[in-house]
Amino acid sequence: MATPPSPPPPPAPATIFDLGDDLLSQILVRLPALPTLVRAACACRAFRRAARSFPSFRRSFRERHAPPVLALFLEPNMEVVPLHPCPWRRHDPDLVAADFFDVRHGDALSSGWKINSETPCSGGYLIHDNCSEGAQRGAAYSPLTQVLDLFLDLPPVGKIYLEFYTLLPEDGRRPSRVVCVRVDGQRAERAAVFSSDTMEWQIFPETTLQLTVSDRLRASGVVHGLVYWRGWMYDQIVVLDTATFQFSLIDLPTPLKPELGESTYKLGETKDENLCIVDIKDKTIVSWFLDNCSVVNSWITYKNFPLRPIVRELTGCSMEEEDYCNVNVDLVAVIDGFVYLCIFYLKDTEYRELYLSICLETSDMCELYNGAYRHNEAAHPYVMAWPPSLVQSKQEESETEDDDPKDTEETSSVLIAALQSFSQALMNADKEKEIVAELDAFLRPTEDGKGSLISRISTLDAQMTAARNRILRINE
Repeated sequence: MATPPSPPPPPAPATIFDLGDDLLSQILVRLPALPTLVRAACACRAFRRAARSFPSFRRSFRERHAPPVLALFLEPNMEVVPLHPCPWRRHDPDLVAADFFDVRHGDALSSGWKINSETPCSGGYLIHDNCSEGAQRGAAYSPLTQVLDLFLDLPPVGKIYLEFYTLLPEDGRRPSRVVCVRVDGQRAERAAVFSSDTMEWQIFPETTLQLTVSDRLRASGVVHGLVYWRGWMYDQIVVLDTATFQFSLIDLPTPLKPELGESTYKLGETKDENLCIVDIKDKTIVSWFLDNCSVVNSWITYKNFPLRPIVRELTGCSMEEEDYCNVNVDLVAVIDGFVYLCIFYLKDTEYRELYLSICLETSDMCELYNGAYRHNEAAHPYVMAWPPSLVQSKQEESETEDDDPKDTEETSSVLIAALQSFSQALMNADKEKEIVAELDAFLRPTEDGKGSLISRISTLDAQMTAARNRILRINE
C-alpha cells in the first residue's frame, strides 16, 4: 500500500513585514497623536517608510487629529504650562519646572546680547538688548515660531525694522525659505526671500501700496504661505503672499471693523487651509473664512458658539451681568481649524484659569488645563512641527534610510544661514546699502562667541528642541 503524501507545511504566519505600505499607512494614520507616530517610526523601518511614502499621509493625519499643542508659554516670564490630555506623556516634573529660556536669572552676568530684565517677553517674542560698543540695540525673537525682528536706528534715515519669517515646506520637496520684510518707520517698503536651495537672497522692488504702520506692536504671523499684519491699516489686514511676493489689503468683516478700543480678533486657518478670522462679540465666538474662489476676497460667515453654556458647563460660573465680573474669556489662538480659549474665573474665593480648544468643523470641545491663575499677561501655544525626517525628499527616494526620525533639520540653521548672507545681498541692492554697517553690528560675533545674536538664536532653538525630544522619548 502506497504511503500517503505528507501534508503541506502550514503557511508561515503573517508578520508586519508582509503588510504593504498602503495598509500600514492606514494603520499609522489612526495613531492617537503625532509624537506616537514619531515613536512608531523609530521602532520599525517599515512603519517609517509607510509614513513617508505617500504625499497625502500628512494631510490625512492632520485631518484626523488636533494640532499637537505640547504646552502654553505664559508672559511675561515664558512659564511653561504642559497641556492635557497628552497621550504621549503622563507626567514629566522636569518639563513642568523647567525655566526654558533662563528668563529670570540666566542673563544676569552675560555680555553681548541678553534678554531684557524688565520686559523679557512681549507677544511671544523674547526681547533682547545689547548695550556694548557704546550703542543700544534691540531685537526680538520667537523660538515658538522662529520669527526675528531687528530694530535699527539710523540717524538721519530714522528707524528701520527688519522682520525675518522662516517658512518650512509642507511637502518636504521644496526648499526652506526665509522671508524678510523691511519697514521704514511707519511704512512697509519691500520684501526679500532667501532659499536654502540656492543659498541666495532675492530682493523685490518696493511696493506701490501705501502701507501705513499704525502700531508696531500689533500681531503678525504666517498662515499657509501668507505673512499677515493685523492692526496696521485700522480696518484692513495687510498680507504678503510668499508665492508672488505681492502685498495686498483685505477688508475686515463689517462686524469686526473697530470703532473705539483695540481689535481682539485672531487670524488662523481652517482644516482645509482657508484663511479664517475669529473674535468674541456679545459673549459669542464668531468666525468667518475667506472665500478664495471669488474674484474679490470676501468673508463668509462660518460658525458661532455662544459662550454662556460653555462657561457654565466647564466652570459652574455664570456670565450674566450680576456675575460677569467674576468671569473673563480671551481668545488665545486659531490653529488648523481649532480655536483656543482661556477662561479666567473666580471659584470659591480662588482665581483660576481654564484653557480649552474648540474644533470649528465638528464643534467638539477639549479641556486642556484647569488650575490656579498664574498672573500671566498672555499665553502662546507651542505646536510641535511635523518632523522633516517623516517627509521623504526627492534625494532620499533613492537613498538608504538610516537617520533617526527625531533628529530633524532645525529651523534655526536656515535662518542663521540667511542672516549671515544678508549683508552681502544688501550691498548689491539699491537703497539698501545704508543699513549694511548697522546690520553687521547686530550680527557681529563676540570675543567669547557666546553673546552674539546668532548664538542666542541657536541656544534658544536648541532648548526648544531638547524639550521636544524629551517629550517624544517619554513612554506612556
